[in-house]
Amino acid sequence: MKIAELKERTNLVELILQNHVIRKEGNTYRVNPCPVCGGNDHFTVYPDTDSYYSFSGCCKGGSIYDYLQEVIGLSPEEARERLHELAGEEDTQKRNEKIKGAAPRTPAKAEGEATPDADYTADILKAYHNQTDQDRSYFLERGIANELIDKYKLSVQLTNDGRRAVLPIWSGGKVVSYTARALDGQKSKYKNKTGSAPLFNLDYIHEVTGNEIIIITEGIFDALSVESAGYKAIALGGVEHAKKLMQAIEATPEAKRNIFLTAFDNDEAGRTATAKLPFRALQIPAQYKDLNEWHTSEPGAIAESVREQISAAARPHAVSEYLEKAFITDIEKFKTYKDKKTGFANLDDKMNGLYAGLYVVGGISSLGKTTFVHQLGDQLAEMGDHVLYFSLEQSKLEIVSKSLSRITAKTDYAKAVPAINIRSGYKSDAVINAIRTYYEVSKRVNVIEGNFNTTVTEIREEIERYVSYNKVKPVVIIDYLQIITGVDGRQGDKQRIDNTVTELKRISRDLDLTVFVISSLNRGNYLTPIDFESFKESGGIEYTADVIWGLQLQVIHDDLFNKDKNLKEKREKIREAKAADPRKIELVCLKNRNGRPSFSCNFTYYPQYDLFESED
Repeated sequence: MKIAELKERTNLVELILQNHVIRKEGNTYRVNPCPVCGGNDHFTVYPDTDSYYSFSGCCKGGSIYDYLQEVIGLSPEEARERLHELAGEEDTQKRNEKIKGAAPRTPAKAEGEATPDADYTADILKAYHNQTDQDRSYFLERGIANELIDKYKLSVQLTNDGRRAVLPIWSGGKVVSYTARALDGQKSKYKNKTGSAPLFNLDYIHEVTGNEIIIITEGIFDALSVESAGYKAIALGGVEHAKKLMQAIEATPEAKRNIFLTAFDNDEAGRTATAKLPFRALQIPAQYKDLNEWHTSEPGAIAESVREQISAAARPHAVSEYLEKAFITDIEKFKTYKDKKTGFANLDDKMNGLYAGLYVVGGISSLGKTTFVHQLGDQLAEMGDHVLYFSLEQSKLEIVSKSLSRITAKTDYAKAVPAINIRSGYKSDAVINAIRTYYEVSKRVNVIEGNFNTTVTEIREEIERYVSYNKVKPVVIIDYLQIITGVDGRQGDKQRIDNTVTELKRISRDLDLTVFVISSLNRGNYLTPIDFESFKESGGIEYTADVIWGLQLQVIHDDLFNKDKNLKEKREKIREAKAADPRKIELVCLKNRNGRPSFSCNFTYYPQYDLFESED
């Protein structure tokens, strides 16, 4: 079958999805990190034409046939063979070999393991014995011990495109494949004998003696560097093959008794692969790109580091480990929050910093709790923070028009324009100027419209995507708590809210973020000063949140509310205070883990223009 016909029967997106993360963007897909250079936001797949392209210029792009050669590194013949496999069609050339009596290929034991009938041992032994001392010196210069050159039969061969270092892959006592590394600057740095080479030293998975240390590397030279240091190593031949390793381990339950460490390259692809595998990482010093460079620069360093890692793995939660590795870093990180401001002078004076953690802000209706937190978010954005505002009830139009109205009031109260007028299409000079003023700030403000089915899991995924793509820690605002849908529909309200608060706290801790969530209050507390009991189903909030603020009308301190009766008068007093413009609002801090535990400060709220101003 011709290449063109094979390409019509295969799918590039499905091939890439086997080893990479793909994000849909309009009619295209974006692959992060790039499978060629490890960068972000330039490797693009076009499903309409089943082709790919990189805007960074790290590769030429083309069809799935080109991808197999340019990205995966197969030869044209190997790429053709792989296309037949993907298309589910037998290669005519291979079929003819069978007809002529060639030994049939049998399925491999597991993905990534050797094909049982492959045997290149005679060729490898011949090349090993015929190489010169000068050829052998290449491996010695890369820190590979003499006994390993002899064990694996490493050699340098002259091929049809120049000299290459031949790295055999042994399995079951024979060479089942090999990889040839270019030594003369050839375009193709690595060439595999087979289209998809088996993992180097995968037999270690089956040779279980109990608690053996096995280090997982990217390249074979990295694995040989580890073995020169006295430890066993398996090479993936590229981080995109990590899935093959995990399949082999799952297929051999006894293998889980071993102690696995990963030691991937110091690049984005290596770090991403490390995060995906459930093994402790061997830290390669930042000045070295990979294990082999580290090994040749600092002989003996790998062995010492592995001993330290194994000791730490036996006591992973020891405080000594934390004091040595993270204590100072955490202090420096914590100190950066001390100078973080909300933009409200009176609140900043009392809070003494805005730290990572979960902040719950509650209040009865018409007190402007959404407006207060939204204004706080805009003020943080003005000071340089990125803000993710999850609006589960109001539209983006409502939220943005509030920002513009507030700016018109701050600029010239006499010419201020209400948000409702802006939404209705009223465009005065004040509104136009507000748009200009807000435009640069708005680049850091992100309003995510939700709905009444939004879960905390979806919120976390959106935050993680933003952090991953933008490399910043945004302030997160969620409006509001009681709307967030529980993952388990059988939960009651209290259990659902408790679980949601716990998950939001976990997001703030895991991602080191400041997270604000707005909460409604119990109706029974509308005529009494705010306290922990005021929060709906407040158990989870009281004990889990780092900071709890409550907004209440200042009139609540009137002597009338100290009396047991006069319910009708109290309600009338509250109604009048809620209807006032401006309104007198008090913020009460009920809990603060990182500063003054309780305090209050006053604000004037202009509801027509969605504006809070400090009073104190």
